[in-house]
Amino acid sequence: MENTNEVRRGAIRYLIILLFQRVIGACLYFFTAGTFMDLRGTTNLMLYLVISVISCVIMFFGYQETLNERGKKQENTKGWDKILLPIYWLLGFFGIYFFAGLSVRLEWSVISIGWFYLGIFLYLISSVLTIWSVVENKHFETTSRIQDNREQKVITTGPYRIVRHPGYLGILIWAVASALMFGTLAVGIVAFIIIVTICIRTFLEDKMLINELDGYIEYSKSVKQRLIPFVW
Repeated sequence: MENTNEVRRGAIRYLIILLFQRVIGACLYFFTAGTFMDLRGTTNLMLYLVISVISCVIMFFGYQETLNERGKKQENTKGWDKILLPIYWLLGFFGIYFFAGLSVRLEWSVISIGWFYLGIFLYLISSVLTIWSVVENKHFETTSRIQDNREQKVITTGPYRIVRHPGYLGILIWAVASALMFGTLAVGIVAFIIIVTICIRTFLEDKMLINELDGYIEYSKSVKQRLIPFVW
C-alpha cells in the first residue's frame, strides 16, 4: 500500500505527462498549419487545453489515487489492449491535430460553419461525460485489466446507470466533435478510425469484465447498452 506522499507524487507526475502530451498536440497542429489565425483550430485547441486544465485540477484535489494508478505501467494489461491503446493514443493525442493542421496549410475544403458550432456543443458534452465517468469510477485506469490489487468492483452509479462504458462514449462524442470543428475529410477519417478502435476496445473489455469481474454479469443485465444508449 502506497503512502499519501507517494500517491501524490504519482498523481503529479501523471498530470504533467498528460498536459505535456496536449501541448505537443497543439504545437503539432500550429506547426503543420503554419498559422495561428485559423478559427476552427484555435477554438478547438483552446477548449482542449482549458478543459484539460480544469479536469486536472478536479482530479488532483479529489482523486489522486486514480491519477496515480493511471500513470503506472500495469503488468496484467490484456494483450489486445497493448495494440489498441497505442493506436488510440497516437491518433487521439497527435494524429488528429497533425492532419487538421495539414488541412489548413493545404487549404482542403471544409464543411459549413454551422457544423462547427454543433461540434463545440458536442465537445462540451463529451468533456462533462468523460470527467463525470472518471470521477465516479476510481478504477478508471488507462489500460484494460482486472484490478485484483485494488479490489475492483462494479460501478453502477452516475453515468454507469445509462451505459456500461460512459468514458468511451465520451471519447466517441469527442471524436465526432473534433471532426465537425476542424471540418475536413482527413480529420473525419482519423476520427472514424478512433471510433472504430474504441468500439473494438469496448467490446473486448466488456467481454473481459463479464468473464472475470464478480457482479458484472448481473450489472450487464440491468444496464443493457455497452456504449451507445438504446443502440449497443
